[in-house]
Amino acid sequence: MMKQQYIKLFSFLLGISFIASGVIHLNVQAYKNDKAEKIKNETAIADEIGDVYKTFITKGKDLSTYRDKLLDDMSEYFAYYVNMPDGYQDMIGKIKVYEEKVKETEDISYYLKEKCKTTYSVADANEKCDLYYKNLEKSINVYLGDIEFFNSKIDEYNEWTKVENESVISTKEYKLLEKYNSTMFTDYVDLNGDGTYLGMNSD
Repeated sequence: MMKQQYIKLFSFLLGISFIASGVIHLNVQAYKNDKAEKIKNETAIADEIGDVYKTFITKGKDLSTYRDKLLDDMSEYFAYYVNMPDGYQDMIGKIKVYEEKVKETEDISYYLKEKCKTTYSVADANEKCDLYYKNLEKSINVYLGDIEFFNSKIDEYNEWTKVENESVISTKEYKLLEKYNSTMFTDYVDLNGDGTYLGMNSD
């Protein structure tokens, strides 16, 4: 009788063990499947991030090339105050193109802006996101610095006109010029929230 009870108890415990093992196995398998699916999805997103990042970098290079040429044009423009009124509209037009190029660089990377809010198990995706934030932050802040520089030179010119126009030997009256007000970007940005403003006060 006692032996039968032991056999029943052993059979019961054995059955429980099998059931527990089965449940654990299913849970482990489900976890592995979920992890594999997550990695698969993140790898696909990482590939997309890489593709968009390439386009973003191409736009960034185009922006940098345009800026270099614009700074040369600005240097030439500010060389002689007497010629500044005549070339003002042309220079404003070039600055507007510059602003549009910065905006295009920001717009082309909208996918990155959305997807880079997450940290991924794929290291390459995280690296691309980090570089995206740094490059876009620098582009916007450098642009704003260039606008500040332009406006400071306009201020200098306007001060010069006051003196020049009041001069007794002046033969021409020079008009005041308006500073450029950016419509798309107004404040320096810290896109990755690290407490620094890359590109601010950049040459």
